[in-house]
Amino acid sequence: MGLIATGIPSLDKALAGGFSKGTSILIAGNPGTGKTHLAIHILYNNLQKGLKGAYVSFAESKKQFYKNALESGVDFREMEKQGLFRFYDMLTMPREEMKEFIDFLIRDLIEWQPEIVVFDSVTVVGQIFGEVMLRSFLHSIIGRIVNALDVLAILIGEIPYGEKRVGFGVEEFVVDGVIVLEMERKGEVIKRYLTIPKMRGRRIVKSAYEYIITNEGIDVLSVPELEFTKRSIDTSERFETGMPVLDDLIGGGLYKGSITMITGPTGSGKTILALTIASNMAKKGKNVLYITFEESIGAIQEAMTKLGLTGNIKIVAMVPEAKTPVQYYATIRKLLDETSSDVLVIDSLSAMKSHMDERDFIKALRYLQLLTKERGITFILTHTSRSAEGFISTGFSTLMDTIIVLDYQLPKHPGESMERRILVLKSRHSEHKPLLKEFYIGEGGVIIE
Repeated sequence: MGLIATGIPSLDKALAGGFSKGTSILIAGNPGTGKTHLAIHILYNNLQKGLKGAYVSFAESKKQFYKNALESGVDFREMEKQGLFRFYDMLTMPREEMKEFIDFLIRDLIEWQPEIVVFDSVTVVGQIFGEVMLRSFLHSIIGRIVNALDVLAILIGEIPYGEKRVGFGVEEFVVDGVIVLEMERKGEVIKRYLTIPKMRGRRIVKSAYEYIITNEGIDVLSVPELEFTKRSIDTSERFETGMPVLDDLIGGGLYKGSITMITGPTGSGKTILALTIASNMAKKGKNVLYITFEESIGAIQEAMTKLGLTGNIKIVAMVPEAKTPVQYYATIRKLLDETSSDVLVIDSLSAMKSHMDERDFIKALRYLQLLTKERGITFILTHTSRSAEGFISTGFSTLMDTIIVLDYQLPKHPGESMERRILVLKSRHSEHKPLLKEFYIGEGGVIIE
């Protein structure tokens, strides 16, 4: 039995390749979960491959459908001109003409022979024509179209708020596969979940995922959390920080694909150290992506100018609004794809953490850890802590390959200067030197004495 991919890589991975031909799939969920959005992107992705597809709508007119699809980045008019797409408007279908139209629809589809047909929505069929007609419709469609043409039929169904059943409760028992989209609000955060409770002919390893709605359809987080334990840093290549003393302290530089945490209290110089390392690596030809949660792009650029830091660094400012781990992961992954980065800097992790509970925060960090290690990206983060002891007690310190601690001593007498100190607390796979060193901030960024 052949496969029809969804064209959404993360979803195809969850489905072990896509949908089997000659099957009927129900996409169900509450209003606003992205059912239609997902269905039209699956259809459009396959039309772009040259497959033929049809959309049978009980919910909106052809003009409204094209307009809404275009706002989602999908142009079905062009596909229709190429002879790859047909739209069947059943929005104003009189009740007494339903049976005749079904017969016409089946004859027309069998003659045209599309590979994919979407029905939106089967719940409306039941609401307008009744449960008896809905059963007849489902059996006719599945028995006479899916089986006869070996076509993939995608049916969209509504789940009423506060209920678990789909529509009239009969749809999910007739189809070969079911995908359920759900969402919940926790404070400022909206979490969306995709579950696959039923899928004949496919070997589904994991049945539940979190997802986000994107211009490409949906992005399903299909990262197996245990995979990260199988990944190791590349000890064959180091990225020098451009500061000889620091490179000596950590054993020669940061390993490619390693994760480094710069931690210390507010005002200790974490951002300046991160910028100094980023600038030095960029000057050596590395592609550096610098994400700031606490400053504007202009403020970061101004700080670099004042310190004489150069280098082509891609700076992205993110408002530290509440996001789920999936949203952070998907956003940063997309940025890494666009920039082909060798080095990723996040300043600061504390801002991201402030909008998550501890469990979600660790989850987000582990996903980023897996992503950077898979791609061999050197990952540098800053974190605000009151002391080294306070950082070590956190649940994520064990995820770090290298930990650099910054601290300072306030002057006790007028005219005295602040003393800044740096210590490499940990450097995995390296014979690092846990020596306390003093440093100052001047032309060129951080200068360690």
